[in-house]
Amino acid sequence: MNPTKDEVPDDAAGLADKIDHLFRTMHPAGRGPYSLHEVAEGIERITGEKVSHNTLWRLRTGKSDNPTKRVLEGLAAFFGVSPAYFFEEGESTGIRNQIELLSVLREAGIHGVQLRTFFDLSPAGREMVAEMIVRTAEIESSYRGDPGSSG
Repeated sequence: MNPTKDEVPDDAAGLADKIDHLFRTMHPAGRGPYSLHEVAEGIERITGEKVSHNTLWRLRTGKSDNPTKRVLEGLAAFFGVSPAYFFEEGESTGIRNQIELLSVLREAGIHGVQLRTFFDLSPAGREMVAEMIVRTAEIESSYRGDPGSSG
């Protein structure tokens, strides 16, 4: 099965899929994804590390799959994820779930104190909240698809 553009990459996802997923999902509410130029400038602003937009494009599209540690650390810092997202599959799955949750929260208009409360939870607590939201969305989707279903 080929994932659609909006699906979360699975555990076997390559580096390009993980980077592309960050670009597609980790952006402020009310606007689309960051441009390659914005991310390159943001990485330099945050870390002092210069990364070209071309390097980011090559990584995002899979034309290159061997970035420096500093580039990955810069991407992680810019998008607010752990560098482990790029390396450790178990950790990567948990981080991808958190990214999805943040995307849903952003689209729902949840921010400020509510979001800080989420980040004050333990990793297990964040995972539980993410699972509850995903399950609720599945139930709602099933209900909308079949008004006679019981959920």
